[in-house]
Amino acid sequence: MPTNPLRQKLAAGQAVMGPLLQEIPSSPELVEFMIAAGFDYVIIDGEHGGASAETCRGLVRAAESMGGCALARVPNADPTRILAFLDQGVQGIVLAHCRSAADAEALVRAVKYPPRGVRGAATGSRAARYGYAGPSREHITTSNAETLCFGLIEDPEAVPQVREMLAIDGFDGCFLGAGDLALSMGLEFFGNPTPHPEVQRLIDSVREETLAAGKLVMAPAGSGEAARALIEHGVRLVVVQFGQFFRTACSTYLRQARGEG
Repeated sequence: MPTNPLRQKLAAGQAVMGPLLQEIPSSPELVEFMIAAGFDYVIIDGEHGGASAETCRGLVRAAESMGGCALARVPNADPTRILAFLDQGVQGIVLAHCRSAADAEALVRAVKYPPRGVRGAATGSRAARYGYAGPSREHITTSNAETLCFGLIEDPEAVPQVREMLAIDGFDGCFLGAGDLALSMGLEFFGNPTPHPEVQRLIDSVREETLAAGKLVMAPAGSGEAARALIEHGVRLVVVQFGQFFRTACSTYLRQARGEG
């Protein structure tokens, strides 16, 4: 596995931005376009987006060809499912509905090779450059050090567990999931420009606790202004929800073209 460019940028103190490719079926050309536009990474969606290991391969290759990299979101910490994405070369895994320290530990164990984890060795895989990545031990050591692990905090019961999650070796940080958090609390979210105050309170507490632990915060932003505000509050990985991004661009263009304001 090559050195993770995303981890290099984060280690240098940079904030990075990338789209979550969820609503629109992903294509290698779309991934190339987004990285060429200046985004640092893409998140391949294996939860809602239906991405498989087979489709993932071409998307990872497209990101790498433009100097970026790919992460993958998965619905659970099943080691077999995670391994399928890792072997294609994704450089990080985001676990949806990470509710407990046990979930975070299961994620890390699925991502890391022994002795830290249970990832099966396939040193002839694409991630290992088909066996040309150097000695097997070097590939295993590099992968364990470089591959990112994030938990998506989107359930109220997860919030009190965050401190224990952050204490886990190999767990890199939290993705703030206001949408599902509001939904699970019976609060309106969709269509509202800002989260409900109670949701915002929980999100702020997770962000502050993650930063206090010296770990990374990932969060979505619906506009460039919102992204800048997140970065000013310590968020290091900004997620662009591609469907929203594209809908806004289309609507703005049409309103301007039709003189509708």
